[in-house]
Amino acid sequence: MTNLLDIDEGKFSRAFPDRSFSVSHNLTGSPLFQLSRLVELSKQLPESCIEYNLGDLSVSQDPDQTPMNQLSVEDTIKQIESCQSWMVLKYVEQDPVYRELLEACLSEVDLYSKSRVGSMEKPEAFIFITSPGSITPFHFDPEHNFLLQIRGDKTMHTFDRLDRDLVPETSIERFYNKDATPRNLEFHEADQKKAITYNLKPGDGVFVPQNAPHWVKNEDEVSISFSITFRSDQSERLSRLYYINSQLRKFGMSPKPVMASPMRDMFKDNTFRIIRRLKSVVGS
Repeated sequence: MTNLLDIDEGKFSRAFPDRSFSVSHNLTGSPLFQLSRLVELSKQLPESCIEYNLGDLSVSQDPDQTPMNQLSVEDTIKQIESCQSWMVLKYVEQDPVYRELLEACLSEVDLYSKSRVGSMEKPEAFIFITSPGSITPFHFDPEHNFLLQIRGDKTMHTFDRLDRDLVPETSIERFYNKDATPRNLEFHEADQKKAITYNLKPGDGVFVPQNAPHWVKNEDEVSISFSITFRSDQSERLSRLYYINSQLRKFGMSPKPVMASPMRDMFKDNTFRIIRRLKSVVGS
């Protein structure tokens, strides 16, 4: 039986979960990613799970100034070759067929990841449908993410998740505190030399670590990508630590950066969980 993903165990063990690395997959022939099927999927998803706009954006695009394309969801997908748009269908695992595919893919990842980051939590899947030349601005995500290229070519630029000249500690803290922080980050062209660049063709994929900033440019054809993501014991712990530090700053403190002191991180996380459990007991 052919694997859905082709993962190099040595490459995985050297990089996961801290650094990006390439993978390959065998999903390009799946009818689940035909445009007609994606139109049907879009009709089943809640409106809140579909995001789309014009794709001619800057790498540092202000989300509040993102131009809309004035088309319906269905027309955007049907006209994606010419309507100069960017679209993502979120949480497509709500459809049982796509959930089955997500779980099958992640079961292959789990063989390698569980010993390093713990059990998989919150498996989620996203499908990106983009016109030629579209830009996904500079940002980071809170999950472990495998982006699988299904159709067309795109170029992904990933960066070190620990480079605080690219993304300040306070920006990450605000993200995990769910403050009104723009999803997109400011990008300076001089920092492009720090990028690890992946030229993705159908059958290619890339692992993007939690909090690793990245931006993407679609090439000269329609692009369809399948993003399979999950949280873990480790990723949820990092999320809590950034949240804790954001709260400490609100009290005028200057907490040590996350991962700067493993012992300090352990103390903060354990204390936070104890307080949370006490609150739940008192509240009950």
